Amino acid sequence: MYATKRSGFAMILAIFVVVLVAMGGALLMSSGARESKAVGDKYLRAQAQLLAKSATEYAVMRIQGFNAAGCLNQLNITVNDASGNAMFDANVSMTYSFGGAAPIAVSTPGTCVFLEQNTSKDTTVLMDVTVTTDNNLSTEPVRVHERSWQKL
Repeated sequence: MYATKRSGFAMILAIFVVVLVAMGGALLMSSGARESKAVGDKYLRAQAQLLAKSATEYAVMRIQGFNAAGCLNQLNITVNDASGNAMFDANVSMTYSFGGAAPIAVSTPGTCVFLEQNTSKDTTVLMDVTVTTDNNLSTEPVRVHERSWQKL
């Protein structure tokens, strides 16, 4: 009988191909998970930006409802999801620039924060809006800050 020599090259090649396919699959799974997280973070950031604009408009509405005896300097808003869990915290701080004399409450310490009074322009307010997500929504917190001048 003749003895045949088998080198095992086919087996080594098969193992190499299986390893390459497994590495490609792992790369695809990793990329998919990363993209899924990025989409979720972009969605939360878009919601936070829209909430910052809404908080600005709500603060202007609340300021216009205050009488001349007081000022609204700080506004804190908590937004909950449908089940009642906190999703976003919006904090609005306001600093005024009065077109005429500041309200009487300004003479009382700590009631109205203002930059200037008796300006030749209309009364305006500088608003700093900061929106942050709850830590349970994402592995990384989303934080949006907007600053704007609003005419009253």
